[in-house]
Amino acid sequence: MNPRTIIYLISRIRDEFHRRLNSELKDKGLGQLTTTHADILFALAMSKRVPMQDIARMIDRDKSTLTALVDKLQDLGYVERVRDTQDQRVVNLQLTRKAYSIRPVMLGISRSLLAGLYKGFTEPEKKDLVRLLDKLYKNLK
Repeated sequence: MNPRTIIYLISRIRDEFHRRLNSELKDKGLGQLTTTHADILFALAMSKRVPMQDIARMIDRDKSTLTALVDKLQDLGYVERVRDTQDQRVVNLQLTRKAYSIRPVMLGISRSLLAGLYKGFTEPEKKDLVRLLDKLYKNLK
């Protein structure tokens, strides 16, 4: 395989993964969520409260894009904004009970997609792939 095809392959993998994720979300009754909404929910699931600027960095989106995404998640009842008690300028995000109620569904979707993605890979191959892709990414930074 020609090493020059790497960007094409990464793009195709991303597109197909997003297509499948959107399909799974729709099948589970969560079709109002996009892949980027799912990214935000997964990022928030790792912590109780996260500053919006940290979420923007985690999902690689600018502040205005994140604001629109969070507005929709808030309208849907999945997140809430909470002012930081130490610094009122900082807005933290946290998951709502409704978001926690769909967590098992989201985790199931994630596990299923990842199992399909890594089908036929050994654990060392997975680690090598992640290491090499991370190296490519860092080269671009």
